[in-house]
Amino acid sequence: MGINVWMIIGFLVAASSVVANDSLQTLGTYISSNKTRTPKAWQMLFICAVTVFMLMLGWFLNNGEPAWGRLDQFPLPEQVTWAYIIPPVAVLALSAWGAPVSTSFLLLSAFVPETIPKLLGSSLFGYALAFCLGLATWGLGLWLLERWVFRQMQAGTDVNKVWYGLQWFSTGFLWSMWMVQDLANIFVFLPRTLAFIPMVMCSLSLCVGLCVLVAIGGGPLQTVLRTKTNTADLRSATLIDIIFGLCLGLKSLFSTFPLSTTWVFLGLLGGREIALRIKEQQIADVFTNSSDSSLGRSLGSDVFKAFIGVVISLAIALGIQPLITWSAA
Repeated sequence: MGINVWMIIGFLVAASSVVANDSLQTLGTYISSNKTRTPKAWQMLFICAVTVFMLMLGWFLNNGEPAWGRLDQFPLPEQVTWAYIIPPVAVLALSAWGAPVSTSFLLLSAFVPETIPKLLGSSLFGYALAFCLGLATWGLGLWLLERWVFRQMQAGTDVNKVWYGLQWFSTGFLWSMWMVQDLANIFVFLPRTLAFIPMVMCSLSLCVGLCVLVAIGGGPLQTVLRTKTNTADLRSATLIDIIFGLCLGLKSLFSTFPLSTTWVFLGLLGGREIALRIKEQQIADVFTNSSDSSLGRSLGSDVFKAFIGVVISLAIALGIQPLITWSAA
């Protein structure tokens, strides 16, 4: 199948919207913790190197299929028209508002509406699973490290250089696992197999978007991170990235059906924050951001915006189907 202008526009807009929205869950902690420590040029080089490696590795291992097999149940329509551009534009708008919308749900369901129940179910299940994992992991032991990190931050103690290497490793690992899961949201606009030159051009386009993301400091969705305990500290960021990356990696071993990584990340942060607040009350020792914001207000705001994002996504995915039929006639 040939590539028309709407497929190219769709890919570029989807790449921009997915990177802008999902920067919260993948690169947010990295950008926050390295804001005053690492030159942005080095951050850009590191992220782009991992991106190109994973793109070309997936393309090679899957015989020219760039989305790591995540588009098997999402065939390309006979004709991609301007109507398919509406979902990624909506993601950009929701990201500007600061809503952690599920890009998998909004973009993929527009191509195959029949997958809406399954995508919605995976979003809710992913949130609950990650929430329980965060609650258990930090509640059973990691809260000790978070208390130590909080005290180190209060005392202004320098971070051991070992943590710098660990944090960069965890970011590369998480970003790689995220690409395996969510590249489908970007490449859904293009043919399911691509030649080498188109893949190089796609890789360069994504790298440009990532460089812009680093330059502006992560975008509006960074506010979700700033309200959580210790997320500006690279030691806590390292733990979050590793556990989240493991969640995505394990999921990829059992199923190739796309998952709402945004909801998984929100669940992990929510369970983690509640576990830390519970331990704080049990031992009567302040080591969270409890003085800065209400826990219920913080988590409620995250879930509310994500819920609004799902409602809008559902309305758009279903509402544009008549436009898709009409524009393809």
